Amino acid sequence: MDENNIKVLERALLVLDTVKNSEEPLGVNEIAKECSLSPATTFRILRTFKNGGWVYQDKDEKYTIGYKISYITVRKQFRLALKETAYFIMAKLSKSENEAMNLVVRDNNQCYILEQSRTDKIVDYVPPVGTILPLHASACGKILLSELSQQLLSDILDTYTFNKLTSHTIESKESFLTALTQVREKGYALDEHESQEEGFCIAVPIRASDGEIIAALSFSGFIGQKTVNEIDYYVNLLNNASREITGRLFY
Repeated sequence: MDENNIKVLERALLVLDTVKNSEEPLGVNEIAKECSLSPATTFRILRTFKNGGWVYQDKDEKYTIGYKISYITVRKQFRLALKETAYFIMAKLSKSENEAMNLVVRDNNQCYILEQSRTDKIVDYVPPVGTILPLHASACGKILLSELSQQLLSDILDTYTFNKLTSHTIESKESFLTALTQVREKGYALDEHESQEEGFCIAVPIRASDGEIIAALSFSGFIGQKTVNEIDYYVNLLNNASREITGRLFY
């Protein structure tokens, strides 16, 4: 690597460190001043990092750490941006469809509800934000595991207990792997009375700009069974919402 390339790399890493170490989002001029770089140079570096998912630009055009780094170090920052972006899209859908929605993320061998939108129903059969969901018995759990590398998936499932929650719950690693194959083929996942006897949920992935699954989005709290046409209807709504969330986060 020649000296010019080394200098470019040093500047880029300096910008990335500045964004990572800040406790709040920073504008281009703030970052440029902190790094003793020109705003034009700083902007080009940030644009490159943004396109790669290393930094995230919020609605005020300020920068914080992106999902690729936040999953390793300070993922809390990016998940705050994910929550804020997803909530208003979810709330609009919950209002129009009168159905509750969940935004779910994975931490190691667990997944939990990061954000949700509720209905005005007296009872909507949805657990609160922060609830840990079973990976093997929830639609969102299946989505979040469906495209992991074979090694990571194996590591998770080798230490996982397939607790029987209802008469419909998947109880073995082999059956679960078959279910994940079906999820990859269909592009969505179902919880057909697997976590609650009468419960039915539908989930799709939310992807980063490079296609990696970063969260799951679901309609949750249905009671009874849904027809094929009903499932297709809700999957279409979920996919549109998922694409909108990705678009607002990364483009």
